[in-house]
Amino acid sequence: MSYNILLEDIIRDLGGCGRFQWITAIIVQVSKSIASWSMLAMTFNGQEPDFMCSKGDMGNSSVNQSVFDNVCHAVNQTDNCDGYIFDDDMSTVVNEWNLVCDSKWIVAMITTIQMSGVLVGCFISGHLGDMIGRKPTFFLSLIILILFNIIAYFSINWQMYAAIRFIIGMGIGFFLTVQYNVMTEFTPTRWRAIIIAVPAWAMEAGIFALACWGLKDWKNIHLATAAIGLPFLLTTCFVQESSRWLLTKRKYDDAENVIKRIASINGKPAPNISKVIEEAKEHENETKTQYSVIDLFKTRHTIKLTLGLSFIWMTISYSYYGLTFGIQSLSGDLYLNMFLMNIIECPASFSIMYIVNKFGRKYCCILFIMFTGICGIVVGVIQYVDTPHQGLITNIFAFASKMGIAVGWGCLIVYSTEIFPTVVRTTAYGLCNTSARIGGMVAPQIVFLNDKIPGLMYFLSAALMIISSVIFFTFPDTKDKVLEDTLESFNNNIKPTTEHNTEMVHCDNDGNEKTNQA
Repeated sequence: MSYNILLEDIIRDLGGCGRFQWITAIIVQVSKSIASWSMLAMTFNGQEPDFMCSKGDMGNSSVNQSVFDNVCHAVNQTDNCDGYIFDDDMSTVVNEWNLVCDSKWIVAMITTIQMSGVLVGCFISGHLGDMIGRKPTFFLSLIILILFNIIAYFSINWQMYAAIRFIIGMGIGFFLTVQYNVMTEFTPTRWRAIIIAVPAWAMEAGIFALACWGLKDWKNIHLATAAIGLPFLLTTCFVQESSRWLLTKRKYDDAENVIKRIASINGKPAPNISKVIEEAKEHENETKTQYSVIDLFKTRHTIKLTLGLSFIWMTISYSYYGLTFGIQSLSGDLYLNMFLMNIIECPASFSIMYIVNKFGRKYCCILFIMFTGICGIVVGVIQYVDTPHQGLITNIFAFASKMGIAVGWGCLIVYSTEIFPTVVRTTAYGLCNTSARIGGMVAPQIVFLNDKIPGLMYFLSAALMIISSVIFFTFPDTKDKVLEDTLESFNNNIKPTTEHNTEMVHCDNDGNEKTNQA
């Protein structure tokens, strides 16, 4: 029996999803607030307050006597403005550095720079998570986000701010890549989807919208973001390094100590892991201790899986952040739309806990990705239909699209954390996240163009979603699958779905091994 099956038995003996697993999940899911707030900061910080052109010696009295017309030249004139007067209802980077009219492109560029930082962070942390461990990479992300959100408060120009947002993006990438592995590698198969599916991001993003409504100042939002992250640095004594990762690195004593700590926290007797260590030692000559992204491209199956998932992640990310950063295109109150656009994910996301275990990860991904594509087509078409209810219909289907993409992405995360083996899990997940950030980098630019070509953002999203659904049909499912630990066992147990002899090693809800024939 392979030691990954033995590890599942040990996790069950530790109490399955016991006190340690739930506290760890709470720490990770709640600390995600600093990542979500940092990621979504530009949805408020990049908002354009109402403004008017100022010419000559216009005083404050002109503000009271004039209407903010958002026009980039003086009234009845075609020459450029000497400056701009902004509505003081909110303070964003736009009125901080006059990023309107000829400088309006800078806002979208800052967001793209941030997303490029996320891309770099995902790629680096994917390797770091497999090289130095999940725990140090996780806490490094928190330190980066706390420190640079504070530094952002002191930005003196948009160039400095853009550079800081790049580094904040890297911290977000670090967090997003390792967060789920910190939780799921200690969790039995039937609980992985439940832990991952908790819509923490959506709830925290909803709270972010309320914080923006209350603070209305981009600098204070950065300080608030740093403040909510500080307490989680104290949890370093509780969060444990993955015992699976320690075994693949041949750190057997450390792995045993982690198992004992978890048993103590869960109130269970420490299980004997000598068989696991013995099995791992027997396979030492068959495996290596260091892996890289190159190992994901050494067999036909891993190439197909890696490239296919990377494309799907890029597509989903583009659609998600296109809707998020394009919030200003919706009708109605900005803060209410920000709140609804995020909180609407919550009720649907809770359904992930049931549906992925009932119907499988693969088919749930396909269903919700297709649903998002259909909603995108409707929103794109309605932009060219002259109707008094155009704004309402656009909002309804945009919210529905956001709900579908959130659930689809949640199912995809469950799938992606299960399909790859431990030795390359964060590397592969980091690569998928890196691909996602390409979509996130493109999204702000398409949002900018969407003002000139109505519906462009939604039509492109729909086309990409349909293609992604077709690709997903060619992948195996991971429902009830035992987590693989080595590439060798992964390639032996999971073969392309086009082969008639496809086998996958699964376990039932009690952790017992079984084999499914396709």
